[in-house]
Amino acid sequence: MLTWSDHFSVKIESVDIQHKKLFELLNLLPENVTEGVCRQAPIDAILTELMAYAGQHFVDEELLMQHHHLDPRHINVHRMEHKSFIYDIQNMQEHLYSEEEVGDIAEKLVSFITSWLIYHILGIDRIMAAQIFAIHHGATPEQAYEARHAVNYDAATTHLMLDSVLDLWHLSMDRCHKLEAKLAAVTAAKHPK
Repeated sequence: MLTWSDHFSVKIESVDIQHKKLFELLNLLPENVTEGVCRQAPIDAILTELMAYAGQHFVDEELLMQHHHLDPRHINVHRMEHKSFIYDIQNMQEHLYSEEEVGDIAEKLVSFITSWLIYHILGIDRIMAAQIFAIHHGATPEQAYEARHAVNYDAATTHLMLDSVLDLWHLSMDRCHKLEAKLAAVTAAKHPK
């Protein structure tokens, strides 16, 4: 379960309110995945609402960045992360009920969304907020972008981000291993010895 705290605040009220709502929606998923069993109808409804809300949140963030004239380099990377999230969730959702280990896939989906949100909010969203504040205080978009590495993270934030990256890496490696096994099976079927 992902609990909202001020630790996740980017200090932009509209963004923080939407992030809190994403946490709330995400936290509904584990209630419907227990001991390897997942309840399809509630999970589908929650994922549909979560994806719709995330999609609108991403649009709102992108409009916020444009409104404050953030450097296009940041906007492009930020937009790419949003599109990647939508793609990954849709891909995982397609396989949610097509494989034997439904509970495992649902748990991985929850883990992926949790880790992605933590990393995204504490990473690029905080950098976005820092750039908006810098521009409000007289920096040009280019100067604000160039100073993005000056965002300081305390030890707890760094720890959360590293844990999230490791979780995402483990999930990616697991997916790669499964794809390699499927490829090996297809290759073996095409070229029997």
